[in-house]
Amino acid sequence: MKEKGSKIDIDNFRDVAIGSATYELTQRFGRAGGEFLIGLHGIDHETGQKFDRSLLQVSQGKINPDFSEQNIKQQAGFSAEIRSVNKRNAEAIINRTNSKTFRSEDFPGYGKNHNVVDLIEVVDSDVITSQTKFVTNQDELLKKIACGDGGKNDMSRYLEVDKLEVPTEQVESMKLKCQEQAKILTVQSENLKAEGNLDLAQKKIKQAQNYQKLEQKISDSGLTTEEAIYARLYPRWETAKEITQISHRAGLEGAKFGVVIGGAISAVTNIIAVTSGDKEFSDALLDTGKGTLISGVMGYTTGASGTAIKTYMSQSTSIVTRNLAKTNLPAQIISMTLATGKSIRQYAMGEITESELFEEIGCCATGAISTSMFTVIGQMAIPIPVFGGVIGGMVGYALTNTFYQSFFEVLRSRDISSERRKLIEMQCAAAKLIAQEYEQKIKFLFSARIKELEGLSLSVFRVLDDPIISSDEFCFEINRFADNLGTKLSINSMSDLEKVMLSDEPLVI
Repeated sequence: MKEKGSKIDIDNFRDVAIGSATYELTQRFGRAGGEFLIGLHGIDHETGQKFDRSLLQVSQGKINPDFSEQNIKQQAGFSAEIRSVNKRNAEAIINRTNSKTFRSEDFPGYGKNHNVVDLIEVVDSDVITSQTKFVTNQDELLKKIACGDGGKNDMSRYLEVDKLEVPTEQVESMKLKCQEQAKILTVQSENLKAEGNLDLAQKKIKQAQNYQKLEQKISDSGLTTEEAIYARLYPRWETAKEITQISHRAGLEGAKFGVVIGGAISAVTNIIAVTSGDKEFSDALLDTGKGTLISGVMGYTTGASGTAIKTYMSQSTSIVTRNLAKTNLPAQIISMTLATGKSIRQYAMGEITESELFEEIGCCATGAISTSMFTVIGQMAIPIPVFGGVIGGMVGYALTNTFYQSFFEVLRSRDISSERRKLIEMQCAAAKLIAQEYEQKIKFLFSARIKELEGLSLSVFRVLDDPIISSDEFCFEINRFADNLGTKLSINSMSDLEKVMLSDEPLVI
C-alpha cells in the first residue's frame, strides 16, 4: 500500500499546495462573478441588499406586438445599465480598486427614474455621474443634446453628467460626429459674425462648444447594442457567459501558480530521485517537464472551477453555504474531486483494494475541509498574498493526513489480528449471556420486593384508618413498615415519646 500510495501522496500534496495558493484568487474572482448573479436576481445575498431592478424583472417587461422591436430596444437600455454596473463592480474587485458603481435608483438622494443621471460611480470620495443611451439614430441624439433649445426634444440636460455612455460600437463614430459638427458650427458662426448676425453667431458657437464637450463625455458603456438586447432576451444565459469568462480569467491566473508551485515540487522530487539513484537524469528532466505541465493544468482547473463554485456559493440563499464560500473549500473541492477520481480509477484497474479506496477517499474529503480552514488561518496569520495561504494549507493537510493515517493503522492492525477479534467476540457473547441472566434475577427480586411493600403499605393504611387503635399499636405498625424500608425509628411507644418531649434534647424521630 505504501508503494502504491507514495505517488498519490505527492500528487495530493501538489494539488493541495496549488489549491491553497489560489485561495485569494478564487475568493477575489468568485466575488467578482457574484456581481453578475446580483444583477440577475436583484439581491445581494451576502449583504441582504435588494436593488430596484434585476435582469429577470426587465426580461418580463410587456411587449406591444405592433412595436416589439422598439419595446425590446427600450427595455434593453435598462438591461445595459444593470450589466454595466455588474461589469464595473466585478472589474473593481478583480483589480482591487476602491470603486463601486450603482444605478441612480439604488443610490441615496436620486430617487426613481432620475431624468439626468443613470449611473453613479464612487471612487474613494469622488462621485462620477453617467447617462446611458442605447439608440439607433446617433446623430439625432447628439443634436438633441448639443443643440437643445428648450423644446420637447431638448436633451441638453445630459451635458450636466460627467459621462455619456453609449454602446461600444458607437463610441468612435459618435466622437467623430461631434468633431465634424463642432467644425461646421464654428465656420457658420464666423460667417454669421461677418454678416453682422451676432445673436445667431453666438448661438452657433455655443452649439459648437456643446459638441466639443460631448466628445469628451462620450464613453464606452462596456456593452454592444447586441449584448444589451441579448441581456434583455436571455438574462440567465448571458449571466452564465459572464461568470464563465470571469472563471476563465481566474483559471489563467491559477495556471501561473500551478506552474511555479507544482513545477517546483516536481523538480525537487525528481532531483531527490536522481540523487538516490532511482531515476536517470534524462528521465527526471522529462518527468519534471511533464509534472510542470500537469501542474499548470491543475492550476487552471482549480482557479476556473474554484471561482465558479465560489461565485454560486457566495450568492446562495443558505447562510451555511455562504459561510463555506468564505473558506478555501471551493478550490479544495477540485483537488478532492481529482484525488478521489484517481483513487476510483486505480480501484477499477485492481491497483488498490476496496479498503484502500475508502481510506483514500475519506482522507481526501476530511483533508479538503481541514486544509480549507487552515488556508484561511494561514492567510490571516501571514498576510502575504499566496504565501500565507500555502503555509496554512500545508499545515492543515499534514495534520489531517497524520491523524487519518494513524486511525487507519489501528483498523489495519485489527484486521491482521483476526484470532484476537474472534476471542473478543466470544467474550462479548458470554458477557451478554451473563448480563441477560442478571437482568432476569433483578426483575425477579424487584417483583417480589414490590409485592412485599404493597402488603406492608396496605397494613399501614389500615392502621391510619382505624379510629380506636391504641398509640402503642400505632407505633408498632409504623416501626415495622420503617424496618422493611431499612430505616430505624427512635420512638417505639408512647412512653418513648413522653421521655423525649419532657427532655431538653431536640426531637429526633
